[in-house]
Amino acid sequence: MEPGILLAIYLLACFLVGLVGSRRAMGFFAAFFFSLLFTPIVVILILQLTRTSERRQRDRQRPSSPAS
Repeated sequence: MEPGILLAIYLLACFLVGLVGSRRAMGFFAAFFFSLLFTPIVVILILQLTRTSERRQRDRQRPSSPAS
């Protein structure tokens, strides 16, 4: 397989890990950077151990306003 295609797949996987990390306490950029540094698989496992971001927890706990 072409090295350019493999690099594109790897960067896409790192980006997707970053998106998952944006919902966690780690954040997008940290998850993306660590997935570049290590591997996306390792960072996904680490993200499973971290807590969700406090903002997302507040959004979940806030009762939704009734539709008018």
